[in-house]
Amino acid sequence: MPRISEETIRRVAEATDIVELVGSYFPLKRTGSTFRALCPFHNEKTPSFHVTPARQTYHCFGCGAGGTVFRFLMEYEHVDFAESVRRLASRAGIAVVEDAGGLDDAQQSRRRRLMSLHAEAAAWFHAALFSPAGTPARDYIKARGLGAPEARTWQLGYAGPSWDELIVHLRGAGFSDAEIELGGLGIRREGATNLYARFRHRLMFPIRNDYGEVIAFSGRLLEADAKSAKYVNSPETPVFSKGRVLFGLDKSKRALIEAKTAVVCEGQIDTISVFEAGVRNVIAPQGTAFTPEQARLLSRFVETVVLCFDSDRAGQEATARSLPSLLECGLSVKVARLPEGHDPDSLIRAEGAGAFQAVLEASKDFFDYAIEKTIESGALADPSRTAAASRKLGTYLALVKDPVLRDAVSGRVCARLGIAPKSLEAQIKQAKTPRPVQAAATRAEAETEDPIRISEGVAILCRLAIQSPEAREWLATQKEPAPTALGDGGELLGSILTYQGTFDSPSAISAYVTTLPPAMERAFAALDVSRPVGDPLERCRLAWSGLAAAILQEEQETVKARLRQPGLTREQMTDFHKQILDLRARLNELLPPAASA
Repeated sequence: MPRISEETIRRVAEATDIVELVGSYFPLKRTGSTFRALCPFHNEKTPSFHVTPARQTYHCFGCGAGGTVFRFLMEYEHVDFAESVRRLASRAGIAVVEDAGGLDDAQQSRRRRLMSLHAEAAAWFHAALFSPAGTPARDYIKARGLGAPEARTWQLGYAGPSWDELIVHLRGAGFSDAEIELGGLGIRREGATNLYARFRHRLMFPIRNDYGEVIAFSGRLLEADAKSAKYVNSPETPVFSKGRVLFGLDKSKRALIEAKTAVVCEGQIDTISVFEAGVRNVIAPQGTAFTPEQARLLSRFVETVVLCFDSDRAGQEATARSLPSLLECGLSVKVARLPEGHDPDSLIRAEGAGAFQAVLEASKDFFDYAIEKTIESGALADPSRTAAASRKLGTYLALVKDPVLRDAVSGRVCARLGIAPKSLEAQIKQAKTPRPVQAAATRAEAETEDPIRISEGVAILCRLAIQSPEAREWLATQKEPAPTALGDGGELLGSILTYQGTFDSPSAISAYVTTLPPAMERAFAALDVSRPVGDPLERCRLAWSGLAAAILQEEQETVKARLRQPGLTREQMTDFHKQILDLRARLNELLPPAASA
């Protein structure tokens, strides 16, 4: 793995305020000296997620998730430690320095090269859009109601008709043919040696991850051509997986969090038009239906999804295909009914943003929408069609996890379609639901190791060792019993005592926490190291003596029990008596005689 210098980690931790970082993803509410929110790592109704600025950590008292700014980014963005450092370093404008002799991980190196490749290509396409050659693409976006400001905001571009102009440019920028091909920007015909450009004579949409980095492209055909696909997209690459990306999320995250609702469109143009019309909480899947990964990603930010797909058959099918993933993530799903023949973009151009806003406000819960569609189709006049409709709704109802909500919706379905409740209930039970998807699943929840528990006494020693260099130094000289023998959490105390760095600032503490395995990091985050303790060295001695004495007393009782065993030889009895006397002497050194008797 990459060896990022300790100095870089410390500087990044020092420059990153955890309240500001976490608050950029979802709202935090100040409560005394901490900030609270609903935990993003598990479903809950009462906030148990605490962010403590004094020690620059977060901790959830519900699921146990916790750590520093690095751990938060790792769990929330699903990146490794090195990438979390690099992202926060970029955010703070800090250069990442590798330790001398450290070798970069091959995958990380490849990823950085591919990100640079896509950034270079996006800039080249964008410049081409505003060149004389880009006139066809500018005319197209103008006809769709978009101008230069929108093109610059979304970094739209133009891929010219040349087979190799982009390839030549990327080679000149220092990228190899292997990198260009791996990134999906170049294609090599079977048996051929030369690359040619994947995108030609198309309006180019950069596809970004939710952090704002360009990871792929989608190119729209500018002229009708029966032999060419309307859209050509980047293939799956080491930095791009179509089923894990939501178009526009990098721009709409804040609006999604504030609205708690996502407006979902089918394509890039619709998404851009809706966003620029003032509805900022909008995204689009990279395809015509949600994958479980996309639904899980969206569930980080919102509670409700409004599907705003086209009113044609394809749009209705996309709605049906999206439901399982969305419902299984616990999202409430609504459907917006667009006027016949319109998509969001055309409606906004024809009737204005107000008309589209009215469509959103009139959106209905999916089940009510499905009931209305069933009634409108005339299915109630045909028992077999009614049964088919109820079976389909039963399949969807089986995905609703909240039993109260499921019962309420089932009642509406039965009442309006004239179905016996027992029949619908049987269909729900028989429904074959897809494999469950964890809502807001995280690495912290998925990890296999048991959570580390810390006893009260060990927790006190950990706090004192962090707050007081004298207490830490004194504890390090106590060889028996070893930290791991003092009780639950002793391994964390041992780690604190053997750590070579300091704990004199939040950034120094963050640097230490990055050395811990995830389970131990969560245990550390649960410690309250912000409250100062009077006379820490004396308090440390008393706490350690109490724990050590408890261990010796337990050993003494064990030896006494062995002494009472029948059939002991004189030598065995003598040995046990010696052990008891030795343990009593050691207890007398720790505690007053009355306490150790």
